[in-house]
Amino acid sequence: MPFFIYYFTMAPTVSLWDCGEFISTSIILGVPHPPGTPLYLLIGNFFSQIPILNDLGARVNLISPIASALSIMFLYMIIVHLIKEFTKKDNLSIYLSAFIGALTFAVTDSQWFNAVEA
Repeated sequence: MPFFIYYFTMAPTVSLWDCGEFISTSIILGVPHPPGTPLYLLIGNFFSQIPILNDLGARVNLISPIASALSIMFLYMIIVHLIKEFTKKDNLSIYLSAFIGALTFAVTDSQWFNAVEA
């Protein structure tokens, strides 16, 4: 569910600030800042070569919704594990509570902002 929220609100092309720099250096495999972000650039280059969206910026931007949705999924699994560990129960309320908690975090301002652009 968070992936679809992020995907439909994702930047459709290059946006402001560092996003354009990361998108362009992902395509040419350059260095955006002195410390660099080699893993992100390699993943961005891979995404830029997949013919799923027409715009190269949108292809590289697609990394963020996928990674953010995965982080929300892991947050959900951590919440479920911690509640089960402390309560020693296994019922529907645990899963529902974890879902609500993870979804609440998914729509917070800072998480959503980072999930919709490169």
